[in-house]
Amino acid sequence: YHIAPIHDNKPNRATAAYKADNIIYVPIKPSGGKTLINKIAIITAMFTNLKIIIHTIQKVEWVHFRAPANIGIYVLPLLSIIKSKKKWVKYAGNWMKKDIPLSYSLQRWWLKKNILKSFVTINGQWSNQKRHLLSFANPCLTQSELLNANKIGIAKQFSGKLKICFVGRLDENKGIEKILLSLLNIGLTKHIEEINIVGDGPGRDKCVSLSKKILLSIVFHGWLSRSELNKIYAKSHVILLPTNSEGFPKVIAEACAFGCVPIVTNLPPINQVITNNLNGILFNIPSVQEITRIIMFLKSNREKLKKMSLLCLDKAKEFTYSKYLSSINKKILKDNR
Repeated sequence: YHIAPIHDNKPNRATAAYKADNIIYVPIKPSGGKTLINKIAIITAMFTNLKIIIHTIQKVEWVHFRAPANIGIYVLPLLSIIKSKKKWVKYAGNWMKKDIPLSYSLQRWWLKKNILKSFVTINGQWSNQKRHLLSFANPCLTQSELLNANKIGIAKQFSGKLKICFVGRLDENKGIEKILLSLLNIGLTKHIEEINIVGDGPGRDKCVSLSKKILLSIVFHGWLSRSELNKIYAKSHVILLPTNSEGFPKVIAEACAFGCVPIVTNLPPINQVITNNLNGILFNIPSVQEITRIIMFLKSNREKLKKMSLLCLDKAKEFTYSKYLSSINKKILKDNR
């Protein structure tokens, strides 16, 4: 049973319908947002949603919850008082990030204190990590996808013009505008052939307007299906993600499988996977000036990029579904069969 909010808007191309017959979707009311009215809606929707959640939980042996989320404010306390079910929570954000919303901070505190008496899977590894906190990589590749992507990555050449991709929300936090401003600073350059921007968001119109001033081919694809996105990875040499905050974006692992060199922000847990100048390049401060410097660095360091690309292929092996399922069996299910 998958309990999740149902929205009126049409799904984008990055979404996919369930194909398995044994997955049952259970809709609840969506709530939350930036305005006061939207935040109050979390409370008004709570009673209806709790009734549905409690009814569904009675049918299952295990409960898995993905935090942080708006509904976590009342779902985590609910799970704490339900003793008869086995529980596992995934915390998807940066486990040690300081400047997070109050509701997220409360949920993280709840999980740190292990009030649920459950396993909590987190991104990265941290000092003084408690036993119930399990470090898990986010899976994103089947074994066949990995093998096919690696073949493309091994054959990828870095001697000609380079293609760069960005994959993510088009908003200030993800840094897409900084990329465009750095390209505007550089002007016409012969070592960059094309910039492919995958994703959508509130900053799209501003980014499209800004791109028209840049003397390079810039393509806005919107959200893509996984097969369409793989075509972008296959032809790209670099994935550029100057984000301000993250857990561990799965697009980094997806791109690495195709030999795309990640140029990403020096944040944990990203820097626990990507080592600067070894299998990628890390921004200490993802500023326009720093992005400009690194884009120009690409021009005269092709052999180094190729070496980084080959090391990326090996790193992608950590993000297969088979490895993830194996970890679930060994670390979570072993004592709860």
